[in-house]
Amino acid sequence: MKNAYQLFLHDLKNIKRTPSFIILLIGLSILPSFYAWFNLKSSWDPYSNTKYLQVAVINHDTGAEVKGKKVNVGNQLVKSLHNNDKFDWKFKDNLKDANHKLRMGEYYAIIHIPKNFSKDMTSIFHKEPKRAHIDYKVNQKINAIAPKMTNAGATAITESLNEKFVDAATKALLQESNRAGIKIEDQIPLYHKIENAVFDAERALPDIERFRKAVIKIDEHQGDITKYADEFYSLNQYRDKLNGGADKIIEANQHASDINALGQMIVKLNNNLPRIENALQRANTLEQKFPEINNSVQQGIEATTKAQQVLNQSQNAMPKVHNKINTAQEVNKKGQQKLSTVDIKPAYTALQEGLNAINSLIADQATTTIDMLNQLNELAQQKPGASETLTKNLKVYQDNINQAIRFNNEMIRIMNDVNDLGFDTTAISKELNNVNQSLDALNETISNAISQSKSNQSVNINQGAIKSAQNSLKALNTFSNTTMPDIFEKGLSSLSGDLDSIAQKLNTAQAFANKVDGILIEASRVTNEANTTLNQINQQLPSLEQRFKQINHTAQTNYPLFKSKIGQASNFVQSDLPSVLNDLERLSNFAEKDLPGVLNKYDSTSKLLKNNLPGAQNGIHDLAQFARDELPAIEKDIKKSAKKLRSFDHKDTLNKLVKLLKNDMKNQSDYFAKPIQLDETQVFPIPNYGSASAPFYTALALWVGALLCGNLLTTELKDPAIKDKFSLREIYLGRMILFLLISIAQAIIVVLGNLFILDAYAKHPVLNVIFAILVGLAFTVIVYTLVSLLGNIGKAVAIIIMVLQIAGGGGTFPVQVTPLFFQRIHPFLPFTYAVDLLREAVGGITPELTWSKLGFLYLITAIIFAFGLAMKPRFEPIKKGFYARSQASNLVE
Repeated sequence: MKNAYQLFLHDLKNIKRTPSFIILLIGLSILPSFYAWFNLKSSWDPYSNTKYLQVAVINHDTGAEVKGKKVNVGNQLVKSLHNNDKFDWKFKDNLKDANHKLRMGEYYAIIHIPKNFSKDMTSIFHKEPKRAHIDYKVNQKINAIAPKMTNAGATAITESLNEKFVDAATKALLQESNRAGIKIEDQIPLYHKIENAVFDAERALPDIERFRKAVIKIDEHQGDITKYADEFYSLNQYRDKLNGGADKIIEANQHASDINALGQMIVKLNNNLPRIENALQRANTLEQKFPEINNSVQQGIEATTKAQQVLNQSQNAMPKVHNKINTAQEVNKKGQQKLSTVDIKPAYTALQEGLNAINSLIADQATTTIDMLNQLNELAQQKPGASETLTKNLKVYQDNINQAIRFNNEMIRIMNDVNDLGFDTTAISKELNNVNQSLDALNETISNAISQSKSNQSVNINQGAIKSAQNSLKALNTFSNTTMPDIFEKGLSSLSGDLDSIAQKLNTAQAFANKVDGILIEASRVTNEANTTLNQINQQLPSLEQRFKQINHTAQTNYPLFKSKIGQASNFVQSDLPSVLNDLERLSNFAEKDLPGVLNKYDSTSKLLKNNLPGAQNGIHDLAQFARDELPAIEKDIKKSAKKLRSFDHKDTLNKLVKLLKNDMKNQSDYFAKPIQLDETQVFPIPNYGSASAPFYTALALWVGALLCGNLLTTELKDPAIKDKFSLREIYLGRMILFLLISIAQAIIVVLGNLFILDAYAKHPVLNVIFAILVGLAFTVIVYTLVSLLGNIGKAVAIIIMVLQIAGGGGTFPVQVTPLFFQRIHPFLPFTYAVDLLREAVGGITPELTWSKLGFLYLITAIIFAFGLAMKPRFEPIKKGFYARSQASNLVE
């Protein structure tokens, strides 16, 4: 190491004697930074500058008429887009011209609103509703990202229209309920008017009774007619009161049909109470199910988390197997040592643990799906009526069933891979297929029920399909707890016996390890997806449960009073109101038809009494006969009607009914339009795209910097005067020091430029500089070793590694969305850990991740450094031989 340091001091003296070389060193320090800076600046914040993307809007909507009112949704959409600066909207009338400009690349996309758009949007008010469509065209050829941006804009437009439509439809439904309450409220004055007329008639009964008794008394004393003649004449003073009471009764009877219609509305509402009670019972049942749902989701999370841990442990064991196999293959290829076997038992252990995790995951998924189907079966037994809420609930069940089908399909694919290893998984795949067939049949049943609910038809959920799905799931659950472990154990036992023969063939061992890798990766992906979905559901459940409990509590609390008042009103309408109206009609007929005759008879009788007493006596007799036979029944009817009206009014039934029917339409429609609000929390926030991309371009610039040093600076000792004083390993170490110093300068310059020239964001700027230096040192050691050992071939290998790292390092897109090849090489690329390490400084430190990334990066670096130091003497003759042959071509440096 001392001689290596002496060589470094010798290099410093040479640099001091050659000022022009200092300019080269400055260039090498600065030049890689431009690679990062220009790329970052050009893509600093593209998603906030979409206002320059030209999108054509062609509106051919002819509008529609709804309840006599003209509506044009297309014009409203265009008007809202005039105030939208997300894109450079171009409002055109000629669709053909717009299509031409789209093909020529002048427009990125076209949004065409067809002429029937408003008619289709408002078709919900007709017998056959149709889904409205907006035509969206995008030129994919112009740019790779622009179509995604314009597609997001088009999606936002349709979501906005859908939200407004839901809000309007909900308002219409609530308005009908509100209107019923208002209509009843408007009839209350009429009801009170009739009520007052009956009460006035009741208050006149004492006078009428005195009139009746007086007439009867006069008739009974016809012999004393002269004596009572004056009393008879005095009856005329009650004429005005009698006529006034009669007019009020006639007026009340004229509104009897309105009172009866109002009563029928109350009866109809009372008849619908069982449906309301049924809905409330279902709500209580669902509320009681929330703890069970929460528990099932939590159990699913725990099961998938445990499966993840087992699969991660299994996957972590596989790199050791691959390393052993690769080392054995390399030794055999070189012929330097005969190696015919390799230990692949860790792959066997990883496969065994992975299969156990898969078995548990299948059982847990089956149990969760059975619980969900039990809830669906309870809903089917209730035979619910068509409603928007039912449609939404059925769609939730359908989504859960589709998730179970996708899970089973993934398990079938994994079983096929396991089958390739010699396991007989035919029975397992058959059980999973049986479950999928029953779930597909149930899916079709739910789709039919959704269609029935949307069309307001009688909803029928086939309980036989539910039972069939439950039976197949129970069979799968039993199978996974009994037969499946035996199948795996039998396959593992057979495979254990073949391990030695597999290990004798390195290619077979490599294929076996790759197959195990594939199984573990696929199982891990399925488990991660299931865990992510369950966690999202678990996060939303508390808020949904709380909101549901509040609404249900309000409904359950008010319903008994509502039911009691409606029942009282309905009983009155059905039992008492007909007789009251009949009595009122009789009184009205009498007042309108008979009372004038009675009064005329009184007048004529009075006249006869004065002019012709005998004739008057006959008239008095007729009037007395009416007072004896008909007037008592009329008085009784008036009292009966007044008593019933007073009882109904005392309970304030009408006012309470109106209060229950009227509602706050705005707040309730807003809730139904947006029942769930997404609360977003950004973890490790980064303000713009450029700052988020800085770790990738910084790492890339440092690798390019190392490549430039490897191409422009030599790793050899050119001075023949001192060449023999140093060994090859000392030259390897001594020359590396200069490369490392240049790398430190490159890292400092690129990071400081990011921070102060581009104003890039970094949560920990000092750590950003330190991490960049560490990354630069690691990259320099790797590239320097390749060039030192292999010469020009090493430079080419470094370039190939850089290309692979750009695609497989996860710097731009998540590695999970890249092809399988790049996912496989991802853990072995230095970029994987370098970019993540720089991201820790930019977004925020997570200590365990930081140390992990730094450790893996320097583990790779240490392995390459140790290999270079050890193999430098062995590779030197190979490198010189290749260099000599290349020089003979006169085509290379």
